[in-house]
Amino acid sequence: MQIQLCKKSIERLGAGLAPVLSALRDREHSPVVKDCLDRCQRCDLGFVIATADGTPMSVRSVDQLLLDLDALAAEDA
Repeated sequence: MQIQLCKKSIERLGAGLAPVLSALRDREHSPVVKDCLDRCQRCDLGFVIATADGTPMSVRSVDQLLLDLDALAAEDA
């Protein structure tokens, strides 16, 4: 699954980008980092902003993002 990540939203959490990318690759996703995904209102509120195969996502934490992506991947299997 291709995952587009908003770089700003990850940086705001203070969760470094490298561990997030590594976790996504471990789950066999293809992460693409964009500076901004144009959903700034949610980003400003501290959400992680992403798009998973075209589906917009915004979650409170990287852990929640990974759980939601695991659920999406299970549905596709």
